[in-house]
Amino acid sequence: MTSTATLAEIAGRRSRTYWLLARGFAEAPSRALFGELFAALGPVDPAELLGEETAAFADAVQAALRMDDESVVLAIEFTRLFGGISESYGGMPPFESVVREGRWGGDTVLALTAAYADADIVPPLPEASPVDHLAAELRFLAIACHREGEAWQADNTQAAMDWVRRERDFLDQHVLRWVPAYCEESGNMAETAFYCALLVLTPRACLLDREDIDTILESVPAFAAHA
Repeated sequence: MTSTATLAEIAGRRSRTYWLLARGFAEAPSRALFGELFAALGPVDPAELLGEETAAFADAVQAALRMDDESVVLAIEFTRLFGGISESYGGMPPFESVVREGRWGGDTVLALTAAYADADIVPPLPEASPVDHLAAELRFLAIACHREGEAWQADNTQAAMDWVRRERDFLDQHVLRWVPAYCEESGNMAETAFYCALLVLTPRACLLDREDIDTILESVPAFAAHA
């Protein structure tokens, strides 16, 4: 069985990844944002899982920091890709209900609201965004992983595994049902290295995390039967 200390470390890494990705979709580009993202990324090993995609993202962040006018270009791209201005200007906004149901609201928003309430999590955003915004869903997972890590640190295996299963269900029922296709479509419209890299890295990170969750479930035999 993997040690609780290791599982706590893994949960912390997963939480930081989700939080970093969420910032790319939630916050308008600025030098301050790029500087904080670059510091959060730290050293990147291209040989690791997701290393190539993470390295491309880090390179794009660093390039944005070096260019005086890049924040203006990226601000336009941010609005075009994620602003939902019109069908003729950019793609669909990053709302799960819009992507899955063709309109905002409906069963998707009801299900998300229930999932947040059941977990006692209100994913914070710097602006009043809808609950099904991609950044809100990523931040929900970031907080869930953080709480999982706290449970591992407290040697509360039951609580930790409850969080792991909650993360698995949220990925299966929400994120992985729309984010890969959404990011692929938006990535085809992206014209800047930063957003191209973000839209490649995000779905692959979510898919890899889903695999990591299966590994975690299998690594704790006493709870695997109830997964």
